[in-house]
Amino acid sequence: MATYAIGDIQGCYDEFRRLLDKLDFDPAHDQVWIAGDLVNRGPKSLETLRFIKSLGDAAISVLGNHDMHLIATVISLGKTGKKDTLAPILRASDCDELVHWLRHQPLFHHDQGFCMLHAGLPPYVSPSIVLPDFAIAQPTAS
Repeated sequence: MATYAIGDIQGCYDEFRRLLDKLDFDPAHDQVWIAGDLVNRGPKSLETLRFIKSLGDAAISVLGNHDMHLIATVISLGKTGKKDTLAPILRASDCDELVHWLRHQPLFHHDQGFCMLHAGLPPYVSPSIVLPDFAIAQPTAS
């Protein structure tokens, strides 16, 4: 089983799929960690969301600022920005289902000693604030 970490797909579905193909990614055996910004900027945010959601447990995703912007736009019926590429998602028949799934993605993921979040933690914030049982490995003296 391989685990891959990829960030900022931003609706670039074709490029994302080519990368997974190049990695010989097999969702039955591998896992991809996606470090936020699944949507916006690229031309295929809808396809990207649908595909990542379809991967089930083979994909672990955290929220990025573009993902939160989509959620806020749907919840508040806000306006999209001039450069946003969210319209296909907002018009999709499965928009509510996709946004519901997206809303349930965490801001922070931790597994087997590794952490993932979209933009990082300021140096003064300990991961233990986010995950109380998180232990930071201390360097050993040589």
